[in-house]
Amino acid sequence: MRRFHEQHGILTEAWSPLGQGAILDEPTILRIAEELGRTAAQVVLRWHVQLGNIVIPKSVTPARIEENFRIFDFELDEEHMRAIEGLDAGDGGRIGPDPVTFAVV
Repeated sequence: MRRFHEQHGILTEAWSPLGQGAILDEPTILRIAEELGRTAAQVVLRWHVQLGNIVIPKSVTPARIEENFRIFDFELDEEHMRAIEGLDAGDGGRIGPDPVTFAVV
């Protein structure tokens, strides 16, 4: 979908970019976070931003909201980006409705 969006000038929103917390215990994410001295959430949010996605993480905890903003002073290198991209679980990891089959009523 990102490729189609890019071709048509559509901005992609990363809906539930932290996977409701499920991705934060993923070993690859944790390894990258440790290497960079960041949190798993910061790594995931930065990955989305570097892809060009609009990212709106949900949080009501002031410390986490502040942490989520601290993603603009570092970048993931190509190796990190590929490692995270390789985690794609396809539709089996989808939290919300699949945009391909979602029907507007």
